[in-house]
Amino acid sequence: MNDTLHLTVYQQLQAMLPQLSADASPALHLQDDLGLDSLDVVELVIRLEQRFEVELPDAEIGGWRTLGDVYHTLERHVVSTAAAWWNLSLGFFG
Repeated sequence: MNDTLHLTVYQQLQAMLPQLSADASPALHLQDDLGLDSLDVVELVIRLEQRFEVELPDAEIGGWRTLGDVYHTLERHVVSTAAAWWNLSLGFFG
């Protein structure tokens, strides 16, 4: 798991939910435990897409149930985007 990514997700969520505990578990349910409704999830997606400069797939977002689901989506898309950029830049400068 990427600690920096998790910290950034936590910071974005804390801006929306000031009462969120710093040790929020990935098992927390977005709706039942955190009280997020569909509009809150849209706001979270927008915050994360802007922060990480990626576009998250609607199909994956629709499957989010827990905080861990959010982490896994971001790990797949943010890390893969960074790796692709790195490989491209190595080819350009190499």
